[in-house]
Amino acid sequence: MSAFYESASDDKSGVRVRGRSYLAGADSLDVPEFIPRVSREQFLTLARPWQEGSLARVAEQCREIIDKSLYEQGAIIFKDLPLHNASDFNAFINQLGYAPFSYNGGIAVRNQVAGHVLMASNEDSRITLAPHNEMAYLLEFPRKLFFFCAREGLEGGEVPISDIRESVKQIRPNVLARFRDVGIRYYRNLPRATAINEIGWEETFGTSDKSTIEQIMLEKGYEFVWDKQDRLSYSYVNPAFVTHPDTGEELWFNQVTELHCSYWRNHPQFPPDLPDNAYPATTAYGDGTPIPVELITYLRAVLWQPAKAVKMRQGDLLALDNLVIQHGRIGFSGPRQHMVSITA
Repeated sequence: MSAFYESASDDKSGVRVRGRSYLAGADSLDVPEFIPRVSREQFLTLARPWQEGSLARVAEQCREIIDKSLYEQGAIIFKDLPLHNASDFNAFINQLGYAPFSYNGGIAVRNQVAGHVLMASNEDSRITLAPHNEMAYLLEFPRKLFFFCAREGLEGGEVPISDIRESVKQIRPNVLARFRDVGIRYYRNLPRATAINEIGWEETFGTSDKSTIEQIMLEKGYEFVWDKQDRLSYSYVNPAFVTHPDTGEELWFNQVTELHCSYWRNHPQFPPDLPDNAYPATTAYGDGTPIPVELITYLRAVLWQPAKAVKMRQGDLLALDNLVIQHGRIGFSGPRQHMVSITA
């Protein structure tokens, strides 16, 4: 296990999870009351002071460490890099040399700020995003995530990270077996244009032509329907597990919890009493059978259990292996600005 996952005091010096506002399942007694913080002393600082024009060398050093250690550690945190804004971060990502990955098909509302750099999330700052694997609801997904802190929040805003290899051990065998057998059906419900709290199908698929959308649906084998307001509703079945391409291990890799309609029922910008399929997304068993909300709550609690909270400062970089490490965001106040770049 990574040094970033060694034991830390799980007391009131940590970050509160249980009882948080706008966090689905937070009232469950199975959710940890607090999760511990990752100590600043556990961050990795490269040789300093930085030399003029040394960004390429910094990227080279980071790349060496990432290639050698990222899978084993899951998360690597670099402190005080010579990065100040989106332009610096984009230049650094280009210097790292990993193949960029498109966010087409993604569900989060996040704007592109420079080159291959996106805002980490445009979601309401009051909301806590539970640990999840990026784009795990699609068959194609990024292998690596890079989060950069351009500005930290006044209060909150930590990044919870959680090793799925640890949390999956706590899921009951019969639950795993059911999902392994039938998979997960994802339902999406998209307006034409992106709004403040939901992404539109034009942005999701990069086209405003409905016939092109229909061709995409048919090619992918998705079930779909248009409504009178030009909303697109579609669904598809994906496995609940993936096989790691390097190790062959089976990994729990999905978003059965975060895309469940109960997420939006706890969202301050959505009414709590809509039908399940009226929200931007929901999930069911692959055969269409509804998943009891009690089971979703149980899974959420399990996924929180091994989580640690990373408080990023300006100039910090968090590198994650997306196949094994889940990430999220604690609700915050103040001008927090985190950016992300996703790569193959």
